[in-house]
Amino acid sequence: MQFKPLQVALISGLASLTQAVAADEPADTVKVLQQRIEQLDQKVRILERKDELEKDAGMEQSKSAPRLSIDAGGFSASSADTNFVLKLRGGFQADARFFPGTETPAKDAFLFRRVRPIVEGTVYGKFDYRLMLDFASGVSSSSYNNGNLVDAYVNYRILPELQLQAGKFKEPVGLERLQSWQNLLFVERGLPTLLVPNRDVGLQLQGDVGSGLLQYAAGVFNGNEDGGSSDFDTDSDKDVAARLFVHPFRYTDLGALKGLGLGVSGTWGQHQGALRNFSTLGQQQIFTYITGAGTNAARPNVTADGTLWRVSPQAYYYWGPFGLFGEYVVASHELRRDAGGAPLRRTVQHTAWQVAASWFLTGEQNSYRPVAPLRNLEPAKGGWGSLELAARIGEMDFNDDLFPFYANPANSASGLLSWGVGLNWKLNRNIKLSLDYEHTRLDAAQGAKLPFKEEGVIFSRVQFAF
Repeated sequence: MQFKPLQVALISGLASLTQAVAADEPADTVKVLQQRIEQLDQKVRILERKDELEKDAGMEQSKSAPRLSIDAGGFSASSADTNFVLKLRGGFQADARFFPGTETPAKDAFLFRRVRPIVEGTVYGKFDYRLMLDFASGVSSSSYNNGNLVDAYVNYRILPELQLQAGKFKEPVGLERLQSWQNLLFVERGLPTLLVPNRDVGLQLQGDVGSGLLQYAAGVFNGNEDGGSSDFDTDSDKDVAARLFVHPFRYTDLGALKGLGLGVSGTWGQHQGALRNFSTLGQQQIFTYITGAGTNAARPNVTADGTLWRVSPQAYYYWGPFGLFGEYVVASHELRRDAGGAPLRRTVQHTAWQVAASWFLTGEQNSYRPVAPLRNLEPAKGGWGSLELAARIGEMDFNDDLFPFYANPANSASGLLSWGVGLNWKLNRNIKLSLDYEHTRLDAAQGAKLPFKEEGVIFSRVQFAF
């Protein structure tokens, strides 16, 4: 057994007292005892003070030491005052696609949809940063750098209501586009996402007013075509993008309406150059603009040349295990057709909408943000994770004025209607399994010939994210 200094002092002091009592005459006993007690008391005080100083030093050292942690949210390191934070996160999505009983040219395939390492954190208490890369199937570097580099930005949190963000990130437009890739209701985002910009380089002012009552964002960006993502600009024109989103009943006594959110977003800018084509949810191309040399009528070329604006009303509603969200997008383009002689110009509008609903069979509180299972998958303890049913319907319409001189009539649909059902099984906070079925019906413009008229596709996914 080991004794602390204070215990040793007490034991030795008592031993000395015993010896003094035995050795001295009765008349001197009291005096000797008093002296020994005073000496012992002095030693105890010194040792107590030393012990206090050591504890204080240990506490100060603990306060100034870096903090390390690893859990379901990833690896985190921070300074003692949390002014400097480093987080290492990431994840991947391993998918399979099958096209049963359809005449589409698509092939069944296994692929990695996303493979994303993430570095994020905070410096000097107010500056948040994020760097996210992607190494998924089919992603490669290009002069536009729209593949490997996904996010790269810094956000200055002056106040919760006033923040300034700069770098490459999502433009504040599409409701489902703004939802995290780790928390998608379906394996593939819906049709309205095809008409809104993805990630772009720019400067954005944003904030959260009233602890979530009102969220706003407004920024200036290089500008992307529908569904595009880039950090490279080909002209001096810039886009303006803005979004307002409110939760009008969040802090009221109307419990059934607290999960209601309403918003509107949009973009405006001048665009010149190549246009993006469109694909189904199964990633089969179903709309292309005419492209060619543009020097004669036999080889026309269609490009963007003028104003591009978008408007998107959007909403969601969550109550208990039930969730519902929907959005509508109008995208107006000014196009130019060169085919020898004077160019032709036309303004056209594309529209898309979707409504999606979900229900947690296991009773979790539904949300636009990630939902953790009430009980992780542990059969021995009666835990089976969370089970979520999902259903959606959506439609996309291309302007009829595009046919036959602006859109390629050989492989372009004039519109499509899509519906889908799905099941998400979240084993725990990090692992999610998804199984969806999506059916799409294509509409052909007059005189157009489509490679297929319907697409049925089964999606499955294994997702690991931390």
